[in-house]
Amino acid sequence: VSTQSTGSSGINAEYGKQWYQRRVRGVFVNMLLLWCVALLLGQTLSLTDEEIAAFIPSDPDFVERNTGLRSQVWATDNGDGSVTVNTNGIPSHDTWQFPNNESGNPHSLEENWSSYKMFKDPIMRSEGDELMCIPNGAIGIATSGVYIYSWWAAEKGCPYARDFEELDICEGHPASNGEYHYHHYSPCVQMPTCGVESPLYGVALDGIPIYGPFADNGQQLTRIDLDKCGGRYDSNGRYKYHVTIDPPFFPSCFKGEIRKDVGKSEETFTCGCPYDDSGMPERGPKPEDGGRGPPDDGGRGPPDGDRRGPPDGGEGRPKPEIICDFSGDVNLPAVCVDKISVNATMSRKWIQLQEYQDLAPCCPSGADCGASCKTEEGIKDVCEVETAELGSGKTCPRTNLAGMPATTTASLSRSVTETEV
Repeated sequence: VSTQSTGSSGINAEYGKQWYQRRVRGVFVNMLLLWCVALLLGQTLSLTDEEIAAFIPSDPDFVERNTGLRSQVWATDNGDGSVTVNTNGIPSHDTWQFPNNESGNPHSLEENWSSYKMFKDPIMRSEGDELMCIPNGAIGIATSGVYIYSWWAAEKGCPYARDFEELDICEGHPASNGEYHYHHYSPCVQMPTCGVESPLYGVALDGIPIYGPFADNGQQLTRIDLDKCGGRYDSNGRYKYHVTIDPPFFPSCFKGEIRKDVGKSEETFTCGCPYDDSGMPERGPKPEDGGRGPPDDGGRGPPDGDRRGPPDGGEGRPKPEIICDFSGDVNLPAVCVDKISVNATMSRKWIQLQEYQDLAPCCPSGADCGASCKTEEGIKDVCEVETAELGSGKTCPRTNLAGMPATTTASLSRSVTETEV
């Protein structure tokens, strides 16, 4: 991971100019190579019409209990090499009532419109040059219209969501701005058929599709089957991310380039969790401004203007350093450079233990499993569940690491291969 920093002048300095020129040359070379590979394999790298059409509410008549609203989500091929996904952030599936004192979530679930734009033909970054510092907030959108977050909660200590609080029946909860989101695999986005490739789960901000845990050969994938960003090439040579039942669940870095008009503020692109929590807030009260609403134009669509960003430091907290430059031609990739502070000291340490866990449930071919295999009482009897030994994320204070077996612990805050003693 690169730790180079260009100082307060940012990446507009001389180093940034030189780096940008090299990056642009590399981008076009990568595009040409990937296009040639796609032609040879007869496989497009683009989001297909079928994938674009998959962004619809699973139940358009479903009324969400917290807001009394229906889900609105759709994707559009803009005809200029870009695709836009629009959502009001309202899930078209069951949720809990929020705020929820029993789960520990003090926030309300509210309507939050967003419009994210990505390259229709993903522009792949060079091997070894993946963007490790993924942004705060949404890193993608599920076909259900729900925001996909990383598995790190953007709060002091970067807590693991399952250790931090209990999530609802669809493995989601709202953020402080009312934005409902997933931190890991939700059984309510799709109903996988056992032994059959999972349908599209969503898309990441770099335009690379996110598929469910079942590969094109019918095998259920776990993180060990994927690369460091959580993706793999399918049998046709097409690169896809996969959501898995084991951490980090969703893409943990970006293999593709981000558009400058992606729809998120530059301020959300920092090297925060899981690398540095110094600029992260403690959990506090819900902001008074609430959620964002749709425009008063009588039609569907997100409001214009900047997207939401993280807190700008705050009293006693340093303001995170921005790692991306969105200025200039919006049709070119943003210039993003990882700036991971080697001096950052996390208040908690992440470890990964091997534990036997249930894999994602699936519906046997020909069976009627409904919209989801999960109920409040557990997994439906008609669904099938395999068990495997998988990595399980745990968090503990740095002072309490003594006694943890060196053979079963690994640092997740810097590298999944760095052994922690």
